Amino acid sequence: MKLLHALDEFYYEQILKNLREMNQNKVYGNLTYNSLLYLEIILYNKNCTASFLADTLHVARSAVTVKVNELVSKGIVIKTPSSTDKRVSYLTVSPEIADDYKQMDQPLNQAIAEIEERFSETEIASFIEMLGIIRKHHQ
Repeated sequence: MKLLHALDEFYYEQILKNLREMNQNKVYGNLTYNSLLYLEIILYNKNCTASFLADTLHVARSAVTVKVNELVSKGIVIKTPSSTDKRVSYLTVSPEIADDYKQMDQPLNQAIAEIEERFSETEIASFIEMLGIIRKHHQ
């Protein structure tokens, strides 16, 4: 159970860190965990749509539309109509937010650099494999 506890702590600390950093910048207003979740899904999924968000989160399309419109009105998310189907709009995170995420990832990048210095390629490959197992069972 130590591994489960360590993973839970890591996730908890990562989410709180991101929320605190985003909420320190008054441009975003006070973001909720839900808003941060939407942002991360949009940021890490190319050609993201409201339908994709609804399917991914297992929530009603109308709920997604409300949240997306809120994020668009804050200038956090950009909605771009499809050139082939005007009923579809693609969602992207504004360039400023994407830059902020890169800044927020600096401590994680530093940790990765330290791991790469301290551990062998075989050990890192094992860790990556372990994460893959966790992802497989978590989906």
